[in-house]
Amino acid sequence: MEKKIVVSKCFRKNTSNVYDHLLKEYSAKTAFDFLNKLQGRVELITHYPEIGKPSRIRANVRSVTLQPHNRIFYRLKINSIELLCLFDMRKKKLPY
Repeated sequence: MEKKIVVSKCFRKNTSNVYDHLLKEYSAKTAFDFLNKLQGRVELITHYPEIGKPSRIRANVRSVTLQPHNRIFYRLKINSIELLCLFDMRKKKLPY
C-alpha cells in the first residue's frame, strides 16, 4: 500500500530555489528535467519507502540521491512519508 506524501515548507522552498536557479543559469529544459527526476524519485520513495539510506542522527529519517550534489531527506510515518528537505551536499553539515 502506498503511503500519502506530505511536503514540508523547507522541501518546497529548496525545490523552488533549485528550479529557479536552473531556469535562470541554464535553460527551461534543464529545469524541467530536474522536476521530472525529482518526481521519479518521489514515486520511487512512495513505492519503496525504505529504499533510502537511514540517518545516523534522527530516527525514521532516510535520504536518497537526486543528483550527485542533491539529496532528498524524508521521514517515514505510519500512514505517510514526509519530504523534509532537498539538500545541497556541497554544504558541510547534513541536516538529518
